[in-house]
Amino acid sequence: MNRTATFLLLLLTLTAVRAQQQPIFSDFEVSQPAEVPGGMPALQRFMAVNVRKPFLAQVANVKGMAIVQGVIEPDGHISEVSVARSLRPDCDREAVRAFALFNAWKPAQKDGKPVRQRVTFPIRFAANEPISYQNGIAIQYFDNAFRAIAQPDSAVLRSETPTDTLGVPTGNLVFFRHKGDKWKKEAEMKLVSKPDPSRKSNKGPLTLIGHMDEYGRFFGRQYWVDEIGAVYDENIYDLNRSLIEQINRDKTGLVRHKEQVGNAQRMIYSWYHNGQIQQMLLQPKHDVLTMQPEPDQMLSFWDFNGTQTVVEGNGAAVVKTQVQSLADTNRHTTLIEEGAYERGLKTGRWQGKHIDGSYWYEESYNKGQFISGRSIEHNERDTVRYDVPNQQPSFKGGQQAFYQFLGQNLRYPADAQRAGAQGRVFVKFVVCTDGTLCDFEVLKGIHPDLDQEAIRVVKAMKGRWTPGTQRGRPVKVKYNLPLNFTLE
Repeated sequence: MNRTATFLLLLLTLTAVRAQQQPIFSDFEVSQPAEVPGGMPALQRFMAVNVRKPFLAQVANVKGMAIVQGVIEPDGHISEVSVARSLRPDCDREAVRAFALFNAWKPAQKDGKPVRQRVTFPIRFAANEPISYQNGIAIQYFDNAFRAIAQPDSAVLRSETPTDTLGVPTGNLVFFRHKGDKWKKEAEMKLVSKPDPSRKSNKGPLTLIGHMDEYGRFFGRQYWVDEIGAVYDENIYDLNRSLIEQINRDKTGLVRHKEQVGNAQRMIYSWYHNGQIQQMLLQPKHDVLTMQPEPDQMLSFWDFNGTQTVVEGNGAAVVKTQVQSLADTNRHTTLIEEGAYERGLKTGRWQGKHIDGSYWYEESYNKGQFISGRSIEHNERDTVRYDVPNQQPSFKGGQQAFYQFLGQNLRYPADAQRAGAQGRVFVKFVVCTDGTLCDFEVLKGIHPDLDQEAIRVVKAMKGRWTPGTQRGRPVKVKYNLPLNFTLE
């Protein structure tokens, strides 16, 4: 080790020792106690999203409160997190883990200087749906409305799932129906467990784990776990196999993104890496046939330091996002976008740029209505001007031509008709920059023959699509297309 490195290591060590030697104050001993930007409600919202009740505590249906404590350092991060009052060991560990993730504190002040202060916080674990766990099998009972109940004698349905002690399934999900004095097997959903190259941890692809019905549709919870079983992301599907919630975590376990999916829109929440909430955004669902989808609506926005800059849809925002560099596709850079909102809609002049200089754009809005835009990439001499900021791919001729094409080409397979199969098949595909289609996949199926027919018809749409554009340039766009099969 050279002298410079030795000196730096010694300096860091001395700094750490000095910090440990600084006194730790209580809230009544300082002129300004440590606080959370946005107050305790902001911290409570953070904990509600990040605390995961341990599986064995769910089995025991534990209810109660663990109190945790920690030291807020002069730079606003938390240290020395521990249990001040125990609930039970697994809940205590989870409370400590989640509380240690929040590092967006405004430190205490004493004599005009930031100082260390001890804080305490209660973390509640609420009652949950009844679960039995016997010999590695998670068992639940349900009534006629598919509500989980604790009384086996009054149950209509029972589910059994091989599950590890962390609550992640390890085998098929099987449903039984109560008939007479016996339980008879009614349905079985296959366990899917496979690496997903599109989602990675530091040590490689995450493993997708979930249950899929006979038509390839996911049901219940999907998990993406790393090599030691830690959960990164989750999707939740309802009884109709529709996605209703998405949660994305970083490598520390901090929730960075959450979406609640409704019939017509998504409610999107995102957080900075220190736990400070960033935004609350309402996003309409975009129909593949819609030429001009409704704009997103920004409800609230906070900067990294916790200052709310958009309140009830009004204000300004500076948004920073990690993106692929256009100068070197092997590395990432930061896209900085800034502008104003009025009633949740963009207004006035908006600018965006890559900090590595590989891209720049400028756009004008009037209360959400796009006026004009221009952009330039690093290898271009002239700016590109555009009248639509983001043009969705579209079927040539619009909705009328699309439905006419389906009427002429979509066939109802005989085996599916005899089986009485009907409903919507969702096909995922990519519209390429030249309008061709690729990467076909049944996202939500209903019957093997109907799924195959849906794929065939979508492939037959070759040459009938206009590609999507982003700020004047053609781009690849992923789409989900629903195709209806109805028996008359």
